[in-house]
Amino acid sequence: MQSFDPDDELVTVEPGDEEGIQLDDDVVAIDGERALELLDTITHDLPGGGESRQGQRDMVRAVASALSRRRHHVIEAGTGVGKSLAYLVPAVMSGHRVVIATATKNLQDQLAKKDAPQVAEHVKGVRVAVLKGRQNYLCKNRAQGVGAGAQLSLDDGTEVPKGVADQMRRILRWSNDTITGDLDELPFEVDGRARRALSVTPQECLGRARCPQGQNCFAELAKDRANESSILIVNAHLYASHLASGSMLLPAHEYVVFDEAHEILDIFATLLGTSLNAARLRALAMGARSLLGDDDKVHADQLLSSADRLATLLLAQYERNELKGLDEACELELARASELVSSLVESLRALETTSPDSDFRKVRALGPAIHLANDLDRVSRVKDSELLFISRRDREVDVEISLVDVGPRLREDLWSHVTAVLSSATIPDTLPRDLGLDDCVVEHFESPFDYQSHALLYVPENFPERNGPDAEAAIIEELVELITAAGGRTLALFTNRAVMQRVAEAVSPQLDTEVLVQGTLSRDRLIEEFRRSAEASLFAVTSFWQGVDVPGHSLSLVTIDRLPFRVPGDPLAEARRERSKRPFYEVDLPRATMLLAQGVGRLIRTSNDRGVVAVLDTRLATATYRSAIFKKLPPMRRTRDRAEVHAFLHELRQ
Repeated sequence: MQSFDPDDELVTVEPGDEEGIQLDDDVVAIDGERALELLDTITHDLPGGGESRQGQRDMVRAVASALSRRRHHVIEAGTGVGKSLAYLVPAVMSGHRVVIATATKNLQDQLAKKDAPQVAEHVKGVRVAVLKGRQNYLCKNRAQGVGAGAQLSLDDGTEVPKGVADQMRRILRWSNDTITGDLDELPFEVDGRARRALSVTPQECLGRARCPQGQNCFAELAKDRANESSILIVNAHLYASHLASGSMLLPAHEYVVFDEAHEILDIFATLLGTSLNAARLRALAMGARSLLGDDDKVHADQLLSSADRLATLLLAQYERNELKGLDEACELELARASELVSSLVESLRALETTSPDSDFRKVRALGPAIHLANDLDRVSRVKDSELLFISRRDREVDVEISLVDVGPRLREDLWSHVTAVLSSATIPDTLPRDLGLDDCVVEHFESPFDYQSHALLYVPENFPERNGPDAEAAIIEELVELITAAGGRTLALFTNRAVMQRVAEAVSPQLDTEVLVQGTLSRDRLIEEFRRSAEASLFAVTSFWQGVDVPGHSLSLVTIDRLPFRVPGDPLAEARRERSKRPFYEVDLPRATMLLAQGVGRLIRTSNDRGVVAVLDTRLATATYRSAIFKKLPPMRRTRDRAEVHAFLHELRQ
């Protein structure tokens, strides 16, 4: 992602008496009509000339009112409203720093490279910056050590594989030319081990004053630009980490805009909690062992053994499907590990260093050790508002703490200190309450797109129930016919990766057009291939349900295999259900509706797009709760007639 240095990217002038802004101490009054004039100027100067959208104009007024009155606003803005410009225009007119927090990298890139600079060009003195977590930037001190041959092994003591070493050399060559040091700007998919070897976490960093490269540090320079910015673009995870740190990561600000706000409930619940696993214990043990004397190495070896026992115990509990809490054996092993980590922390603190490299290696071990000790202590003292559970990612079983109810924490630490605008194409009705936004304005602005004429929502007639034994075979048959009728050009979305792979393997040989499958290429490469092809289909799960924009010539059919309700046994969802009087309608249905609306929203992205959304789950046509779902979906024509759908798709191919 590009970071904007105002000295390089923008024509910077001293702020003057700007129209539309009146400052009186802490009072900000943004003239709504002046804001609309600025919007008109910006859209007029867009390539090809922009268009006036009533929903966007209404949203500009709403955001101007929110910032002026310092009152929280929740805004549901349908696809095509143009919400980015609608909040950026009042933001630059506020005269204060505004932080924009997004949930996806795609939107962060769009804001940083396109939308924010377009607005900044039209307002004097506006400075735009992007800030990421420290581990997203190349560490020059680490790069210097690796370049000098100091990095001979990975953190776990294993030798660097040839492919990883080759990537590290490519990154070192790139480091000579990059201005930002942002590892996301690398032109290839980076192995996590190479990324880890050339970056540091906040706990591992020496700090600007102590680091030999402190004055040239990419992360510190990014922080400098953030401190000088008027529009600061971050992701929601960094913002949540900022809150968890006691508001220490971001510069002071009075306004924040959360875009893709439907995501922030789970982001805050996770980031305000913590997570640990046996791998963290092993990494600490290996890192400390290479630094300490023989007497202290005993504790490192004991921690390695403890990590192995913990991994075995956690896996056994996970396989028994006991996901909430820890059994007695796991608790005892964590207590042993906590004692060993505390001993290693004291040994590392007492360690004398003789060079900048040894000083760095000490901090790289000590910082994470202290962080791990704090997490182990937190796991031993879970609060009533928190849930301790275990989950599995790849080969590791994680011990996690999440906030069941984030509202009280956000009321105290966030909403009482900043004015927030929360926006998304789909806002669950329960979101303001779940976030603790008791006093906020909720507004909805309709999409300008003609869904009635351009889109068709299809649920098959005489189709087996989604949980029935014949469902998967019926989905395969239906997809073959639909994709053939569409001539490819299909985004097939699934809620389960294994089902996606089985269906893709069965469907692909029956088609004359190409099938792309998530997992075979990087996410960005898949989207690029899909966009470039006029006939390809893309089978995907999870992240492809949102944040994917594909033009109409490449996409005329979106299929969804089932309503995206949570899988049974999700510990956090169960804990939220236990606290609700109407758990299905307050916990399960809002989330499923939001995800479905995001998936449906992949179809129509411009005023010229046309196509079909096929939901292969009859509950959307028959369940008593379907009306609640339809309220959040675009107003498309609905049908259960396969012949009507095929005719519409054939018409689009003409």
